[in-house]
Amino acid sequence: MVRYRGRGRTGRDGVLSERAGRADTGRALAQACPAVWSGTMSILVLSLPPGGGGADIRAPWALVGEVGDVQAEGWVLPGAAAEIPQGLPVQRVIALMPAQDVFVRYLAIPGRSDREAAQAAPFLIEEDLAAPLDTQHVAIGARNETGEAWLFATSKHIQSSWRDYLSGLGLKPVYALPDAMLLNGHGGDLTLAAVDGVILFQTRAGDLMRRATLEGDAARVAETDPICGGIDAGLAEIVLPALGQRMEPRRMLISPDIDPGIIAPDGTGVALKRQPAPDLREEASRAGEAVLAGLPAFFGTGLVSALDWKAMLGPWVRPALLAGTAILLGVVLLLGEGIYYGQRADTYYQAARSVYSAEFDERATDPAAQLRVRLRAAGGGPDQSAFLDLAAGLAAVMEEVDTVAIQSLRYTSERGGLSVTATYPDFSDFETFRAAAQTRGLVIEEGGARQGDEGVTSDFLVRRS
Repeated sequence: MVRYRGRGRTGRDGVLSERAGRADTGRALAQACPAVWSGTMSILVLSLPPGGGGADIRAPWALVGEVGDVQAEGWVLPGAAAEIPQGLPVQRVIALMPAQDVFVRYLAIPGRSDREAAQAAPFLIEEDLAAPLDTQHVAIGARNETGEAWLFATSKHIQSSWRDYLSGLGLKPVYALPDAMLLNGHGGDLTLAAVDGVILFQTRAGDLMRRATLEGDAARVAETDPICGGIDAGLAEIVLPALGQRMEPRRMLISPDIDPGIIAPDGTGVALKRQPAPDLREEASRAGEAVLAGLPAFFGTGLVSALDWKAMLGPWVRPALLAGTAILLGVVLLLGEGIYYGQRADTYYQAARSVYSAEFDERATDPAAQLRVRLRAAGGGPDQSAFLDLAAGLAAVMEEVDTVAIQSLRYTSERGGLSVTATYPDFSDFETFRAAAQTRGLVIEEGGARQGDEGVTSDFLVRRS
């Protein structure tokens, strides 16, 4: 029997059979997948905590050798350095991100340049994310000749918290990947392993990409299918049946402590193979650097780059001084130009105020009320336009129901009404607003409402009944 440690997140001891020992596993993977997994020495594997961790939450690290032997291990707080014994140099750092916190896809990303592709990538997955796009950190890896690349996404808060753990290590290069990507599916449709209270899964798409054998089978990999992920063990009976229904696996590889009946209740046509849960630190140590370099620089290129910038920038000091002088002269010219255009802008501002003063009384405290009065006055004749008629009616309703605030207003001739965006504290206020509009012969057609921090924002069309 060979003694090993688990993924490193809890540090509990476990036992594997000799057949699954470190040395044999390392040699078997190197022979089976030489293009992807290669033996390396002194790889620091850091297991990032779920949810981003915190200032008082430690993350486990391990220095792993060529065949998965753990040479040293310990814990590190955000911003702190790992206490690595002398004489054990680190070639690179691999950060294992909890798969339950990372969205993973392999997509064809459009764009003439890497910059354009990075700008387009978030919108490709906007509908798949369970959070607003502006709260997510999205990064893509190197694109191949057909534009396909890895895409990782997670909360900006979680990504920033994880980066704090890496910033204090003082080691480069640093690569990051979801821990579930390290599962070995051996060509199966679905692989699951229970590791430290989390059930990690990897689909056939993830196994194909992990082995760099996309040719031929790549056409059968749907871009919308999940690559890998993590599920809290307490949610297994809820999530795993849905996963099995979506993937419809015909060959599954499962660790001994997972019930396959949850995924495939009838078991019809499913080939099942039991395999022990892997030590993800050992699997990470065998990841080839060429493959890691193709993954997204999830924590920025600064942590991936291991160049000596001081030595590289030395010859450029003199040109930089000359460039700085030229920039300074340019700034002076821009300041002079800015003063000139500032004076012109002030002239235009004064002219605009003159026009405004000619139309409105500047002493009034509510210009919007003046506008409503003028609209009513303009809309009093028999030949009034549809816009003025509707605007006057809407203004009258707003005076009666003052809890609804108009944010934007425009007339839509195609639909014969006013397209309005408004905010109000509660849905009941909108119903009061609708009832008041009906008494004045106005019909309100809802277009959708969104709940926000400042109340409810609604889009609707106002027309005559």
